[in-house]
Amino acid sequence: MIDMLIENFKRFIKLNDDQKLVLLKSLGYDVNSNGFIIDSKTGNKILCKYTEKPVLFKDASILPGSTVIVNTSLITLSEYIFDYLEPEED
Repeated sequence: MIDMLIENFKRFIKLNDDQKLVLLKSLGYDVNSNGFIIDSKTGNKILCKYTEKPVLFKDASILPGSTVIVNTSLITLSEYIFDYLEPEED
């Protein structure tokens, strides 16, 4: 199990803030004056899929293989791995 988690975390890439902003903008998002990620068309704050709270740019992770944006924490990353990266049991 630990080996699988380590392998899954190897898929994550660390981006600096400039790179993260470019990626967000290419996905149709922006950052408002309060530092929250917003939908660039509607101006609505993006909510974390797991915490259901608005996502601050400084705390955001853009998860690989998706356009899921979450508040970065061990809980949200664990839930993401469970939902998207763990192989299904036969």
